[in-house]
Amino acid sequence: MIDPDAVKDEIMTALDTFDNASPRSQQARNGVLGPSDIGFCRQKAVLVTRGVPPTDAVSHWAAAVGTAVHNYLEAALKTSHPDWYMGSIDHLRVTAVLPSGAEISGHPDIVIPDKNMVLDIKTVNGFEWTKRNGPSTAHKYQRHLYAMGLVRDKVLTDTQDLYVGNIYFDRSGKHTDPLIFIEKFSNDLTAEIDTWVQDVVYAVKNGEDSARDIPAAVCEQICEFFTACRGGLETYDEQEVITDKYLLDSIDMYVEGRDLERQGKQMKSEANEKLTGINGTSKDYQVRWVQVGSSERLDVRKVRK
Repeated sequence: MIDPDAVKDEIMTALDTFDNASPRSQQARNGVLGPSDIGFCRQKAVLVTRGVPPTDAVSHWAAAVGTAVHNYLEAALKTSHPDWYMGSIDHLRVTAVLPSGAEISGHPDIVIPDKNMVLDIKTVNGFEWTKRNGPSTAHKYQRHLYAMGLVRDKVLTDTQDLYVGNIYFDRSGKHTDPLIFIEKFSNDLTAEIDTWVQDVVYAVKNGEDSARDIPAAVCEQICEFFTACRGGLETYDEQEVITDKYLLDSIDMYVEGRDLERQGKQMKSEANEKLTGINGTSKDYQVRWVQVGSSERLDVRKVRK
């Protein structure tokens, strides 16, 4: 008899081994920061630069799914647009040189020369957060650094309008169309990124900690350096006053969603009464009452075109 758990363990071990051998994981172990590290958490960047080994086991499945989606999308787009550069296919590596002299290198996802634009692919679980808040600081920094490197290598130019953007795909599969944000490149962001990087460089050189930019409760769930970073610190207070914008925005979104859920139930209840016994088709919807067990239930769905 084959033990399903043993098979699962064998598969997970193979996936972990593959992930640990990836260029991104090797780069982190070598203490080299890439564009995706910039703008997330300065203290994590310090630990990576120092070569501190991870201390906590966290799931990399979302990242693995993201990588798979990246590769699929880039292969599909390359077929239709062979003149576009794709990160997983063309292996175009660019280096952004900041005013301080710091160099950040990486592989941009989608480079469209005839539009003078670079797009960075992101996979997320649903779109509501991103629709409300737009690209995160880290996402903006990453695409900005790619654009700097592409201009430096003369793949794109800053002598005309230069565009940077993020294209988000829902890895849950609920949304089939991507969510896209595109804006003009602005040099104003360069100094901000350089300040962030220099905070990290200063902490590394002087053996100090840098800013812990991610709230502890979130960090504990997602960061493989949580114990190395916060193990010697006082335990965070579950009743502490919340001031972090990320968490405040999350609270607002939760409350709004809860209120909409309550409102939605009331709207459905009132409409249900008005449609009692109605069966038919409008321009967009089919309305019918269906037998479910011993009772009838209203079923409203889009008309198939």
